[in-house]
Amino acid sequence: MSRLGGNPSDPSWIWGVIVVSVAACTVDLPPNLSYHVTRFFGLNTGHSRQVISQEVDRAAKYYGIDPKVYHSVIQVESSWNPKAESRVGARGLSQVMPFNARRCGWHPDKLWDTTHNVRCGAKILRQEIDRTGNLRDALTVYNCGRINCKQGKQYAQKVLSLAKKNS
Repeated sequence: MSRLGGNPSDPSWIWGVIVVSVAACTVDLPPNLSYHVTRFFGLNTGHSRQVISQEVDRAAKYYGIDPKVYHSVIQVESSWNPKAESRVGARGLSQVMPFNARRCGWHPDKLWDTTHNVRCGAKILRQEIDRTGNLRDALTVYNCGRINCKQGKQYAQKVLSLAKKNS
């Protein structure tokens, strides 16, 4: 079963993809639909801030995270740069380390896809909230991998302050 639904070997499925692709080239599609059509074909999506923000909201809501908090995570982690890469190798908007991609069931290369990246970051944050029992500790662990970490505690405070400011 493909992520689009149906079976890719079914001719009607293939024709559906062709119709949507042609429409994407000839008609102004809503930004989020255009984004996902081009993403499906592995093309450069143009990463509009509006569409990225919708993806962040969608991931936050799916994993039960306050969208304001997750937007703040993205701001602090990457300043909304989908191509951000830290000096230690964390990737994308939510700055997921390549070895953590397996927590999301993915190959590390998927972390360069904006949607996969924000979903993986949200999933990891949700796992840490469930494990630690609170958001502040989860953010600390998200940043540095453990609860007793001065840098992680400062990071958590920064994210929470920014989320409160944006309320």
